[in-house]
Amino acid sequence: MNIDDNNEYFTLAYNFVLHTACPIYLTGKAGTGKTTFLKHIKKHCTKNMIVVAPTGVAAINAGGVTMHSFFQLPFGPYVANAPRGFGLNENVVDKNALLNNLKFGNNKRTLIQELELLIIDEVSMLRSDMLDAMDTILRVIRKRNKPFGGVQVLFIGDLYQLPPVVKETEAPIFNTYYKSPFFFHAKVLEQTQPIFIELKKIYRQNEQKFIDLLNNLRNNELSDVDFELLNSRYNPTFKPTDHKYITLTSHNHKADAINSAELDKLPQKSFEYKGAIKGEFNDKQLPTELILKLKEGAQVMFMKNDSSGLSRYYNGKIAIVDQIDQDGITVRFPDSNECLKIEKETWENITYRHDDDSNSIEEKVLGTYTQYPLRLAWAITIHKSQGLTFTHAIIDAGSSFAPGQVYVALSRCTSLEGIVLHSKILANAIHSDFRIYDFNAIEQPLQQLESQLDLEKLNYENEKIHSLFIWKQLLDKAYLLYEKTLNTKLIPEEFRAVDFCNLQIELVKKQQEVAEKFVLELDSLFNEMAFNQEKNKIRMRLQKAVRYFTIQVYDELIAPFETFKSQFDGVARIKKYLSLLEDTENAFWQKVIQLQEASFAGDKLLESPIVYRSTSHEPKLKTKKKEKGDSAKETFAYFSSGKTIEEITRIRHLATSTIESHLAEFVRSGELDVFQFVSYQDIQDVKEMFEQTKSFSSTTLVQKLQNRLTHSQVKMALNYLLFKGEIEMKPVPSM
Repeated sequence: MNIDDNNEYFTLAYNFVLHTACPIYLTGKAGTGKTTFLKHIKKHCTKNMIVVAPTGVAAINAGGVTMHSFFQLPFGPYVANAPRGFGLNENVVDKNALLNNLKFGNNKRTLIQELELLIIDEVSMLRSDMLDAMDTILRVIRKRNKPFGGVQVLFIGDLYQLPPVVKETEAPIFNTYYKSPFFFHAKVLEQTQPIFIELKKIYRQNEQKFIDLLNNLRNNELSDVDFELLNSRYNPTFKPTDHKYITLTSHNHKADAINSAELDKLPQKSFEYKGAIKGEFNDKQLPTELILKLKEGAQVMFMKNDSSGLSRYYNGKIAIVDQIDQDGITVRFPDSNECLKIEKETWENITYRHDDDSNSIEEKVLGTYTQYPLRLAWAITIHKSQGLTFTHAIIDAGSSFAPGQVYVALSRCTSLEGIVLHSKILANAIHSDFRIYDFNAIEQPLQQLESQLDLEKLNYENEKIHSLFIWKQLLDKAYLLYEKTLNTKLIPEEFRAVDFCNLQIELVKKQQEVAEKFVLELDSLFNEMAFNQEKNKIRMRLQKAVRYFTIQVYDELIAPFETFKSQFDGVARIKKYLSLLEDTENAFWQKVIQLQEASFAGDKLLESPIVYRSTSHEPKLKTKKKEKGDSAKETFAYFSSGKTIEEITRIRHLATSTIESHLAEFVRSGELDVFQFVSYQDIQDVKEMFEQTKSFSSTTLVQKLQNRLTHSQVKMALNYLLFKGEIEMKPVPSM
């Protein structure tokens, strides 16, 4: 994935995501790098995030999940305050029905509560009512009456492409309750305005006259000269004499008919290749045909970028089946005449889960789909071509039925000369919506965005610091434990247990009162800092506060809790209660971790962990160490046998970051060569930054290294330096 360091809008958007909590609308013409931006954020951003998309195929391509599956959205329209006996449509869902139908488990609820960044890809297809439904769910589950429950939302897409789907029976609802079905007319966006950033630099096309033509088409400003230039490519009798061209048409049946007819013309033997589904993978999400039928001479298209890293093909590249048998497929590329034996690719269907030990959101692979990354490519629908790139295309869009389809079709192509029109493009085939123009008019100049970024960075840091001193979650956990202790049978010395839980509530309340008073002082300090730009005073005050509250949480809550828990060792038939005890203690520990990992102005507030005054209990998070150790050994065995990290992720159904974390353990023990993962210079850079910060936090070091290395690479380098004895880890409480 190549990143253009000179793309100032790309860099600006990246900084808004990393260093602010603002909602962001990232757009750009076709071929400006929106997909690259999404991948870059997924790889480098340290926030707890999830990626959702309106359709199954879009979700698989984005490496996320569908909005409907994650949020359990209704299939009918959502109107929060729909009146009873709503007569427009019997399938309308109101707020009560939406929330009553939610079936979120504890892990899902925790995940949503800890969510920091929600990325919505292909936002042109997102309906306004569905965005409002997501907003409602986030506010209720997170118990915060702020837009999206306080979660930062990144909208990615191009509104001039495929629009939201609204059934004819649903149109009266949108006419009554919404200005339009587009996401930007959701009620929630009347309360918060997204930062509008448009990627300007076009990478797909380099012919200026074609770029100008596409821009005018996109803006519904085609002149007579533009129509004349565009329709100069009209040739209704054109028959390709080579295998460079693919036909883009507006309807599925047309594309299927063309592909079937062309395949039948080939006299060679037909072969079938069946894709393999493991675990959960919905048929509607399959990126290729489950049963791929091919013959020698068939024109095919790649449906995935080359995962080997060799860039031998890309999503949308055309090829010809050169040799074929039951054991494999070799294709030839028409532009170079080179041949390549194709290997099967694997797509992952993921879900998200919250890891209580690390307090982070992790991807979990639910299922995989493995198949040759090919499909017949004499023809494809315009809808399915979104995101693909073609050098030569025959376009039959004269009967285009959806706004944006002509633009999508033409903008797939790299040059005007590579286009042949089978039907003329007339003014009535170009559908544009004035509401999109009105929304896009909010775009801000670059300089104004840069100034706003500086302001929002300060606001974000202020908000992060304030969140350190919120005790609500601890109080909620303490109250829940008290309630369950009252109502759970078989608890030893029940009255003493109830008294202990009641005391814990009082202690949490006392800490909360002190924290609330400190927040008032904090506001005054921040106002003072904004006036004189002096940060040392607030840094010193924060250091004292973090140190004080860390000791208080441990001494008053965690240490006594260890003693309280010990009386339940071996007690039968209270499994749920024991789980609640673990959950409660974990919440206390997460507050300690949050305080000790806190930073201000880019530097950690505590240079080293606090030595706790209570020594009778060893502070630790409850983790399944033996299970994790065994899991790491299993990963190491696969890697030692020659499996790549990508192959191990597929075999073990674990996230790449988890596999890399396993391998980092064996770098620390000296059993793995670190130079398989990072260079000598990378290690020296990590060492230099560590010596400056004295921080083992990969997040801190990644930020200090300006995201040049990933978290896994930093961990690898640190573990190697520890193994070599070039840095020293002082004994600290295990957390």
